[in-house]
Amino acid sequence: MTSLSVVILSTVLLLAMVLNLALKPSFSARLTTICMIIAFIGGVIIYGVGFAESTSDIGLSMIRTPFCVIKMFVGINDYASIAGTSPVSTSSGIIVFWIIHLLAFYSMASAAMFTLGEEALRYLRMFLAAKGDLTLIYGINDRSISFGKQCREAGTGSVVFIAENADHAALADINNMGMSAVIGPSAVASDKSVMRSLRIGRRKINVFAMDEEDSDLYYALGLKDALKAADVSPENTAITLPGAEDIITSMLQVSADQYGYGYVDVYDKAMLSARALIRTCPPWDLMRFGSDGRALDDFDCAVVGFGRHGQAVLKQLIMNGQFAGSTFHAAVFSPNFENEAGYMKAECSSLFENYDIESFTADGRSIEFYDYVDRHIGTLKLIAICTGSEESDREISDNLMMYLKRRNAQQICVARCGEEGVRYQETVGSPIITTEINSLDYLSAQKADHDAIIINSTYDNSDRTDWEKWVACDSFSKMSSRASADFMPAFIRAAGLSADDVLAGNWPPAPEVLEVLGETEHLRWNAFHFVMGYSPMSTEEFDRRAEIYRKCVSKGLPGIRLSKDAENRTHACLIPWDELDDLSERENSVTGRKVDYKQYDINNVLTIPKVLKQRATDEK
Repeated sequence: MTSLSVVILSTVLLLAMVLNLALKPSFSARLTTICMIIAFIGGVIIYGVGFAESTSDIGLSMIRTPFCVIKMFVGINDYASIAGTSPVSTSSGIIVFWIIHLLAFYSMASAAMFTLGEEALRYLRMFLAAKGDLTLIYGINDRSISFGKQCREAGTGSVVFIAENADHAALADINNMGMSAVIGPSAVASDKSVMRSLRIGRRKINVFAMDEEDSDLYYALGLKDALKAADVSPENTAITLPGAEDIITSMLQVSADQYGYGYVDVYDKAMLSARALIRTCPPWDLMRFGSDGRALDDFDCAVVGFGRHGQAVLKQLIMNGQFAGSTFHAAVFSPNFENEAGYMKAECSSLFENYDIESFTADGRSIEFYDYVDRHIGTLKLIAICTGSEESDREISDNLMMYLKRRNAQQICVARCGEEGVRYQETVGSPIITTEINSLDYLSAQKADHDAIIINSTYDNSDRTDWEKWVACDSFSKMSSRASADFMPAFIRAAGLSADDVLAGNWPPAPEVLEVLGETEHLRWNAFHFVMGYSPMSTEEFDRRAEIYRKCVSKGLPGIRLSKDAENRTHACLIPWDELDDLSERENSVTGRKVDYKQYDINNVLTIPKVLKQRATDEK
């Protein structure tokens, strides 16, 4: 090989390296493929015609041509064998000859470099992923990769994807974004070899199950067993996955009886979108409050569409639209309401008995809907559009916004709730405020539980830490504490203060205001239980349970809980605020304890500074 050939081939190698680094993997792969195809076709033509002319033997030419074409891709030419033939008889032909050989060598060098470089990068990423906090994302798809990028940019530690298989382009994107992936059945099964390669140790581990093949729970259960075998502390683990909250949480959450993840956030996309609505357009921000903390307005809202999203939105509005001094009213518009509402009415019958929920078999484009808006234009606070169709939601929202503008009623909040989150415009023509639910802010189990753990501790007067109290409480109580945490900003707003005011020491408010806020908390607590399918406990049932309690105590057995029957979902506290003192006295007369149900509600309000201070400390 001449020195000129060495220089040329070295230049081509360098070019291949530079292009593979500079170009996107998908584009680099396409360029390599195109060069390879051009080189192959050009080589077959040049050598095929050249050998046919120089030997006059078609059979021999057919044998020699493939070998010469193959040698092109490793930087070897056979120019001498076809010199003088028509393909290389002119200057242009010779230039084409060398261009074809350069393309062949470049395509092979690029392909080799791309494969070797990607493999080396993968091992490097895995090596770097052995340090700091670990984020595991199960499933490789557009949604999970986008989420992984958010985790990477947020600095949550090393990000590793787990999947049974993945296409080349997705893996290249993951590598190029500074993340890594472990692929194969052993990765999905959380085998010991995989756990060793991840260097689990004492690291904090955040798991996000985002597979699109409904295998998230199986992976979560398998990983839970692997973490237990590796003696990982539950307090260092958190998992987020889709599913039925009360069922799956009890299977995965650590408790006094089982090993599990320390933090578990099980979400339904519709419910997550509904919670995003509450954060984007908080009902308390649409209300006026007096100096005593009482609401000066009723909370009047409408829900357009009553599929999964519509029902989730109604539940969230009921739980977060209760204020002392105010009444709640909701109107639901859906052409198929009766068929859609069957499960909700059967499961949460007390919800429809205790709240003013009006239904209309019409959609948001009907004259019936606009007639209703006209009649309530002075009282409506919020209209949530959630038909399940993004196109329909946009059409209804755009038309409604224009209609309200012409009637000078733009104080009514109009929001679209869908699969990806919430879209909201303050006024016609203003920028659209978008709340994406596929984000770390909404899917982090630790963030979801942070405030709830502190609130839960107010119900337990033992010497245990807040974390130990959280582990000891049941799945339903954890959900209740999360709902309470979501409502916490309402108390600050009703008191006419800000979070900064609270942190500055301006809490609790005056006793008469604190009493009103306790009443508001009781209304919220009632709403949560009605949404969860609870009904009020009758006086007869309470007396029957009191008798059972006395018999248990007389035999030296632990007494049952008087006020709550979790199995039949009844609760004696589902009564007006003014009746709580009588209930406390009745229960204390049976148990000899000092239960004060009003104070329990007030204690939640008093917890606000502790929550805010801990949050500020953790965010530093």
